[in-house]
Amino acid sequence: MLTAEHFLVDGETFIDDYNVEIARWSSSHWASTIPPLYAILTTYRVILQPHTRKHYEPAVIPTSYIGNVTELNSQRHGIMLHLRTGHRIGMFVSGDHNHELMQNLRQMRGSKPNYKIDGDFNINTIQRIIDFFATP
Repeated sequence: MLTAEHFLVDGETFIDDYNVEIARWSSSHWASTIPPLYAILTTYRVILQPHTRKHYEPAVIPTSYIGNVTELNSQRHGIMLHLRTGHRIGMFVSGDHNHELMQNLRQMRGSKPNYKIDGDFNINTIQRIIDFFATP
């Protein structure tokens, strides 16, 4: 697994990282999916890297695409990340870090980095992770 520092670009600052699981609505309740993800928060973006032996390109969400962050209505600690594209990503958060993660994401939302990160936002990276976890 790559460390958070591996993903940083010039001028970008590491904020925090979390172990999360994608939450998927299934049969009237939220269910976690495998593999878990390493969520890296920086001043420019959210990086979602799967915990797997096989290398996958991470899903990258620039901070300017974060719309809102709410609590996930479930029996476990979780959040719902609302993107400006209309996508929503439910996540279970390891331990009792959901309020900390929500606060960090809320502070990050809407900020526009003064650095161009490898081209424009590619919704396909988010769709790949959604498709991967949507398959039962």
